[in-house]
Amino acid sequence: MCAQRGYKLNFRWLIGLFIGLAFISSCRGDEKIPDVSKVQTEFEFFNFDSAFYATDSASIPAFYAFMKDQHPAFLKSYMKVLLAPGSRNIDTVDFLKAMRNHPTLIRLHDTTQMILGDLSKEKKAFAQAMKYAKHYFPKKKTPRFYTYISEFGRPALIDIDEKGRDVMGTGLDFYLGADFPGYDPMTFPAYIKRSMTPEYLVSKTLETYADDLAGGVQGDQFLDYIIANGKSIYILDHLLPTMPDSILLEYTSAQMKWCEDNQFNMWSHFIHEELLYSTKVADFRKLINYSPNSTGMPEEAPGRTGNYMGWQIIKAYMKRYPKTTFQQLVEMKDAKAILKKSKYKPKAK
Repeated sequence: MCAQRGYKLNFRWLIGLFIGLAFISSCRGDEKIPDVSKVQTEFEFFNFDSAFYATDSASIPAFYAFMKDQHPAFLKSYMKVLLAPGSRNIDTVDFLKAMRNHPTLIRLHDTTQMILGDLSKEKKAFAQAMKYAKHYFPKKKTPRFYTYISEFGRPALIDIDEKGRDVMGTGLDFYLGADFPGYDPMTFPAYIKRSMTPEYLVSKTLETYADDLAGGVQGDQFLDYIIANGKSIYILDHLLPTMPDSILLEYTSAQMKWCEDNQFNMWSHFIHEELLYSTKVADFRKLINYSPNSTGMPEEAPGRTGNYMGWQIIKAYMKRYPKTTFQQLVEMKDAKAILKKSKYKPKAK
């Protein structure tokens, strides 16, 4: 009898656990994560660097012909990344042959293969994110995703192909680990290298896509910048709803907590320093761009706190107007109106 009763208790406990997990996985704060299991997309993922370095030198002309026929937009963008501005007339086939046989690039490719593997996990994450993208932006065509290495030339690229589809490229050599010896500290300081690790690959790639969806900055005031960047973070958060906020914003857990605990202080700082309507980028550059800190704030405050605050404003707006579609959100160009309607007003803790 005792054993049977114990079994029933354990069974009930397991049911409760599964229900709890289901609730956690279907909600984000007070917002439900949509079921996109039946959403159809045109998702494509092409590991260009693996295909390229698996091709012997004699087959490069055929490989080039294949790329030009099947992936012309990516090839064009990729060559722009690799070629210096004064070398646009160089023969593409000869250049690809030189790349294919370059010892440094071969070693770099081998290193990415060793550290990142076959990218099956990342591919799955991109595919799922595109289901969410199709849900929130049903008229938007699904991008084609590519991977490449550029010897630290560019971490991501975005272009449009001949059919109007976005082309997304991910520079794998930017995700080899904060301690990777190939990262020159003069080019990649510690606060940048901290997020040059595999777990950031998906979110940082999709950040470029979210920026594109958000439509860019519509004015030259600080408020215009943080609202635009807030939209981008809001979109990214919905493309990757189970991704920790610290990964999305590239903050440490301590930095994330500091921002959460100091919204009132940050907002007060913006008001006191008359930053919201300032057009002097030098006054707020560290508040919107990568930086180890935020000017005028305590040492523990990370950079880009303005973007964090813009995200809070957008969340407040969408909470007040939940029927607003994502397309309607990105089409709103008046940052002042968004701020006013959001009624965002953080409270002191």
